[in-house]
Amino acid sequence: MPSQFSAIGFAVSTGEDLAALASRVADRADTINAEGGQYLRWAPPSGEQLWLQLTRKGDAMGMNPHFSGQSTVQAGLEARVTRPTHTPLDATFLAWANPPDGSATGGDYPFVFDCPDASSYAGLTLPALVTLQMAAFAQQVSVYADEAAYEVARTTEGLSFESRAFIPSGLISPEGRPVEPPEPHALFVGHVIAAAERRNSVTGTPYWWALVDTLGGTFDVVIDPVLLPSQPQAGNILSGWFWLSGRIRNEAGGSAVKRSWLSRLTGR
Repeated sequence: MPSQFSAIGFAVSTGEDLAALASRVADRADTINAEGGQYLRWAPPSGEQLWLQLTRKGDAMGMNPHFSGQSTVQAGLEARVTRPTHTPLDATFLAWANPPDGSATGGDYPFVFDCPDASSYAGLTLPALVTLQMAAFAQQVSVYADEAAYEVARTTEGLSFESRAFIPSGLISPEGRPVEPPEPHALFVGHVIAAAERRNSVTGTPYWWALVDTLGGTFDVVIDPVLLPSQPQAGNILSGWFWLSGRIRNEAGGSAVKRSWLSRLTGR
């Protein structure tokens, strides 16, 4: 079954699979000290990453995948989000894409993403202006030959969105109610700038990467091949539902929060 791990070439379906994978890459990983423990970062040049989590005593706490690519999203980090499943080294951020000049809140849309090294930024004062590298792990995906083909599908299949659109599905339910706590999921449609088959450097298993230009920025999309109706290439339109993982490229400061994401969305 496709998952965040299979999107970058790892077959993981049980806790035993996770433990075996962690053991397999731990000796090749870099150690990063952070508040609450340590990260072991396995990051080969091919792009796929695993972030293992250890307590100060060396006990395992968790592991998160990421993909390092070319994407760029200018964002205002508004708040940290806590979920019941979080370990002390997990964290999720609520952010705004493409905030206006001089502000760290507001922008094209709010969204939520998991950050594999979030504890490294425990001292970061929010709100803050940052540049993000965003990885979108496909859960469902469709590929259209070009914008004209997508427009035909919009008519024949009743698709609602323009060819560059982003819907923060982890924030608002289909019924229009806030999701609590918010989840790092999104629906988006965008233009494929580049695409290539990648091979996991440990397993040799192929997966697909695409750099997608959508509303608010560009995203590195990684895809388990079983989800693909056709192989993506530059010029295609790609749409789907994604789990979002992001890393901070730099910090650029912050400003006062004037209104929450919910009040901005609802006008209250």
